[in-house]
Amino acid sequence: MTVAVLMRPKGITNVLRGFTGNPRAAVGLGLVVLAVVVAIGAPIFAPFAPDQLDFINTLAPPSSDHWLGTDELGRDVLSRIIHGARTSLVVGALSVVVAALIGTAAGIVAGYFGKAYDALIMRIMDIVFAFPSILLALAIAAVLGPSLTNAVLAISVVNLPVFARIARAQTLVVRQLEFVEAKRALGFGTFNILSRTILPNIMPPIIVQGSLLFASAIITESYLSFLGLGAQPPLATWGNMLRNAIGFMELAPWLALFPGFAIFITVFGCNLLGDGLRDRFDPRH
Repeated sequence: MTVAVLMRPKGITNVLRGFTGNPRAAVGLGLVVLAVVVAIGAPIFAPFAPDQLDFINTLAPPSSDHWLGTDELGRDVLSRIIHGARTSLVVGALSVVVAALIGTAAGIVAGYFGKAYDALIMRIMDIVFAFPSILLALAIAAVLGPSLTNAVLAISVVNLPVFARIARAQTLVVRQLEFVEAKRALGFGTFNILSRTILPNIMPPIIVQGSLLFASAIITESYLSFLGLGAQPPLATWGNMLRNAIGFMELAPWLALFPGFAIFITVFGCNLLGDGLRDRFDPRH
């Protein structure tokens, strides 16, 4: 989903105030904040270490000792979900930030300078965009090797064209406005115009798209970890928890149920937040 609108940046307080009249956006913001707080405070909130083994209580169902049960090695599922939140959110955030920085810069250059720059940059982005995102991420991760860093790189590459296209489209509009022409006439340098004038005026749709792609990045990271191409054991992630649960679906369904619910609720919150930001920034709303 691509959002391409032009608005002047708003203050954080003004944006947050807009959520008070949008219950869905408020719920989304609350869910995202909750996930972030849990991830940051994982060592505090988790009742056990994520890799603490207890071979006496393997595959134990939810109980007062282990609220969400234990896995095949006796590790506490709740603790691993809490620590897995940190991994999934960090990968999602880093991949979106990297893609936004590089893609936005490429889109601004293509839109502002045009001609050969535009043709070269956007053809590269078209080639990347032509591949199905999941398959491209899997291919990159498989070639580079399974690791958390390579997962971030793979997800970033997949999301580059989205940010580049939005930044280019917005730059084509902004560069023709009077205040940009005035800065050129006053002798301001190209870098000053791009960084101090063009970039701030195209940020709202970039932020909206980033919030939506953050949810997609979490899902993609789960895919990669599920297939063994993301974070490697003993590091806990929601994806590799689902992978480990495959062989115990009938015996211990909670091993898949609770990590899957964690992915669902986090992605659901990100999507609601993204919709709220879109409604706030889009003048048509």
